[in-house]
This record gives sequence, structure tokens and C-alpha cells, in this order.
Amino acid sequence: MRDSPVNRLEPHWPTYAKRQPAPEIEPQSWSEAAQSWEERIQDFLGEHPKLTIAAAVALGLALGWMVKRK
Repeated sequence: MRDSPVNRLEPHWPTYAKRQPAPEIEPQSWSEAAQSWEERIQDFLGEHPKLTIAAAVALGLALGWMVKRK
């Protein structure tokens, strides 16, 4: 849609630079990153138990509503 004669939003679109390729990560770094991520999630869930339960209930209700039989 860029350069379209009827496109009035083009001046407002941000211009993005080309993406740089992702740096190569060693497999050991992946496991360290995953462990760090897991620890942060466990810390968050431990610090916010009410929010965790509310999110689980909301997700369960939403999924149940989407797959209910008629």
C-alpha cells in the first residue's frame, strides 16, 4: 500500500530500518536463558498468587466458553 495515490496515512507511518540478523547463541546460553526465564516466572507467580489464580480462572472460563457444546 505504500506509494498508493489514495493512501493519506503514509506520512504518519514510521520508517523501519532493515532488521539485523539475530546473533548466534550457543546451546548452553539457550539453557541458561531458559533457566533465568523460568526463575523470573516462578518469582512473579510466588509474589502475586491472587493475580495468578485470577488469570487461571479467566483463562479457564474463556477456553470453556469457546469450546462449549451447544
